[in-house]
Amino acid sequence: KEEDESSDDNGESSEEEESEEADEEDEDKLLDDPDVKECIAVGNFNAQQEGDLTFTKGEVLLIHDKKADGWWVAENSKGERGLVPRTYLAVHNEDEESQEESDEHIEVVDETADGTEIKRSDTVEMLATMGAVPAGFRLSTLSQLLEQGNQFRASYFLQPKLTPSQLAFKDLIYPIPTRVSLIVTLCSCKTIPLPAASIQVLSRHVRLCLFDGNRVLSNIHTVRATWQPKNPQMWTFSPRVTGILPSLLDGDCFVRSNSLSSDIGLLFELGITYIRNSTGERQELSCGWAFQKLFTSDGMPVPSKMYELLLNGGTPYERGVEVDPSLSRRGTVSHKHFISKMICFPRLPVFSLSRSTWCDKQQAVQVML
Repeated sequence: KEEDESSDDNGESSEEEESEEADEEDEDKLLDDPDVKECIAVGNFNAQQEGDLTFTKGEVLLIHDKKADGWWVAENSKGERGLVPRTYLAVHNEDEESQEESDEHIEVVDETADGTEIKRSDTVEMLATMGAVPAGFRLSTLSQLLEQGNQFRASYFLQPKLTPSQLAFKDLIYPIPTRVSLIVTLCSCKTIPLPAASIQVLSRHVRLCLFDGNRVLSNIHTVRATWQPKNPQMWTFSPRVTGILPSLLDGDCFVRSNSLSSDIGLLFELGITYIRNSTGERQELSCGWAFQKLFTSDGMPVPSKMYELLLNGGTPYERGVEVDPSLSRRGTVSHKHFISKMICFPRLPVFSLSRSTWCDKQQAVQVML
């Protein structure tokens, strides 16, 4: 009986081998077909002598001449031509390649009120599942907006606008009304969660802009944070840097706007740039965000002082996401106490704009209006 089973197994394996060999033969025949011009490299090849073409694994090559000796004339995407060995090539199948890419990296796209697309990467979700980053970390929303064009850069708002005739400056002839005019000072961030050791943090920063809950209404300004290696969870900002132009190290930011939105406020996004030790991948992540409205419900400006704001996880378009849900399960405090005294949950990230002194166990960012 055992002999029968072993013979059956051998029969099945031999059939599989024969099937694989048949597939390889078919692929070789297709590769040698004169009509098949596009091939993909299955390995890296460095030119051995003059006239050879160097290429890397996964590179698509256009074949111009399939010589009988196995050295074919190929052209890469840069227009460079040379001889390549046939044994390093396979038939290029766009359908299979696109399927592999979609399996490796899936991006979910959110859309804002003005149609701007914000991507959410499965890479971040994978890192969160592995415990490399807290569950509330996301791809940086504001950095993605900066990459999409000049409309969120300071130069876009500073350049004078022309009249319809294109012969005069519109902004210099008619004064622009100003509804918001203030100075924001970033003070500190306390006990902000750290990624795991598998991720090396390269820099920390805060991006801020005017926001109405749906749209970014100003340029996006970045202030770089400093920290001590002994206490990387404590972010600080340099005192005012004296100079002609604003500096990335200057914690003071000037805010001015003529927007009539009743919901206008300041959006703060805490971010880090990192490199993943295992893959060398570089990316920017958001560690959380906070929002401070600039007008009360009756349309009056909020008082100029320091405020304490809860740091939210996720993106500014998500609600109810905690930066690190595992921390909230370790400590509780009454909701009434939180509202009355603006004291955050123990160890939870908070964006703080307050004159009160925060203990080391509270995660906060201090900003003064």
